[in-house]
Amino acid sequence: MHGTSVAFPDCDPPHPSKPKSLRYPAGVLSPPPSGPTAEAQLLFLQRVMRILDEGRFTTTYKFALLIALTNVAVRRGTDDGSPLVVDLEELAVEFLDIHWGMARPFPGTGGAALRFTNQRGRQAAVVTDVAPHTSTSRASHARLLAFRPQEMRLRYRIRSTLTRDVIYRLQSVGPTSPDAGADDSMQFMYDHPRDGPACAGMREITLKPGVPACLRWLRAVIVGLAQARWAAWMRANNPQLGVERELESFLFGTDRVPLAKHAEWLYELQNGRCFYLGTRLQDPKSAEVDHFLPHARYALDTPANLVLASRAANNDKRDHLAGETHLKSWVRRNAALGDLRTLESSDASDGQTARAVARWMYSIAERDVTSTWESVRSFGRLRGEWRELLEVG
Repeated sequence: MHGTSVAFPDCDPPHPSKPKSLRYPAGVLSPPPSGPTAEAQLLFLQRVMRILDEGRFTTTYKFALLIALTNVAVRRGTDDGSPLVVDLEELAVEFLDIHWGMARPFPGTGGAALRFTNQRGRQAAVVTDVAPHTSTSRASHARLLAFRPQEMRLRYRIRSTLTRDVIYRLQSVGPTSPDAGADDSMQFMYDHPRDGPACAGMREITLKPGVPACLRWLRAVIVGLAQARWAAWMRANNPQLGVERELESFLFGTDRVPLAKHAEWLYELQNGRCFYLGTRLQDPKSAEVDHFLPHARYALDTPANLVLASRAANNDKRDHLAGETHLKSWVRRNAALGDLRTLESSDASDGQTARAVARWMYSIAERDVTSTWESVRSFGRLRGEWRELLEVG
């Protein structure tokens, strides 16, 4: 794969003239009936790996854009091979969230920030823009409330960086000097003009047919690869870092927002009972706030994803996906709350985002035949009820 162009068919739905999909054990990595074939998914992954292996990285923006695209695909994409229009302002918000923790001073450096560009004496523009705001929570709802007067200006600057420096570079590999010839711009994910000035007027990109599905189904692999390459790049371009430093934790750690502040309203909402077990809780402080959709699988700190659980239930559930009985209670709870705008720390789209992430998470669990958490030391399997609960056709 290194240095060799790979023929890559469009990731559209299966067609009789196309090669048969690769065979996998039943229930494991099998594509949806109308989505990209297993072969198309593997070829898509080959292209992503070629970007990571052969692309020229003067900054870490390409890593961030790959991760941002998977996040958007999870929330708004489908598994049926459909294309997806992505507003660049939405990607700017993703960049803002991804870089929120990274723009802080790195521990043990005397207040210095890490370098996210290899250009001498400079710092990546996004990191420079975000750094003044990192003293507060990186959770989206708290961030937007805290910086609403500056939000539009900050998002505009980041969007300008995307159009000027990132969008046309992500899919380019190979030689970059004029004497070496033109870059090999594969443009297998989306189409774009050839340079920054030509991209300056762009307001959106369109992910090609099948691309959103591939990003959704391969998210764990793509994000894992991007983060590993990102950490290696940071070590190569920040000589003060050593292998003993917990760089990955700083860059990609959960950095969860304080959740205890939500305990009181959740306690009242749940009539003082554990969300999972239904047992009586002594008071809000005797329980723990849990991410219903596991934070380790997709970071979603919004109120729609929070429940109050006994310590026994929370410690046993950990990062497991809750069973369909609990999913039914969660969907009913969020429907009763509407879009959660009545909560001071929420955003109007919290409930919709949580439902979209849940659709993706449960579809992956069904694909991989993942065990679901039912109760303390009790696990089960999905029976298909999640589709109706989450309105999956």
